[in-house]
Amino acid sequence: MPAKRKGNRKNRKIKFSEANYVEKNFMRRGKAVIPIELKSVDELYMKHDYKKMELSDEVCAYIEEIAYMIPINTDIVLEIHCPEVDEETQAKIKKSIKNNYGIEIDDVEYDLNTNYKKAGVFAILGIVLLVINLFLDRFELFSNFLSVIWWVFIWDMVEILAMDNSEMKWKRLNYQQLYDATYEFVFEDKIEIDEKYKGKDVIE
Repeated sequence: MPAKRKGNRKNRKIKFSEANYVEKNFMRRGKAVIPIELKSVDELYMKHDYKKMELSDEVCAYIEEIAYMIPINTDIVLEIHCPEVDEETQAKIKKSIKNNYGIEIDDVEYDLNTNYKKAGVFAILGIVLLVINLFLDRFELFSNFLSVIWWVFIWDMVEILAMDNSEMKWKRLNYQQLYDATYEFVFEDKIEIDEKYKGKDVIE
């Protein structure tokens, strides 16, 4: 009997809509709100960053995982739940997050430009070898070898432009959303936060 139920579960179609999930859990008044809970502001940054400039990998991974699901044309609000901090600290937090995604955008643009140059080189090499291949068509063995080589160059060019760069452009749009995000601070009492996270990691 248990085996039969297991089989039924295995064959059952799972209905899940990412759009509905985002709408239900993150959308508020037409904007996507990403809540970030911190026991202390220090948890926003890398553990050994005494200048408090570099965002922690855990925070970045969490923010980006949610942002990836949010439609590109939707404004993002980063809602930071933390103990009360002054306006100077708030401004520093905003600047740190903006700088982080500004750097990410620059890195993606650099990689895109590098890929365009590589694709151009591959295209030129592929075309040159194709022309040589046409002229040396009577030398069957050498011609077959050249056919493989020029096809590899052309395929690499197409792969870079159609696949790698498309993925990078999408990633850049996600980073741009986060760079342009607005911020809301929700201050929580330190005692309440300590009770809330007793025996737990803050960022899961």
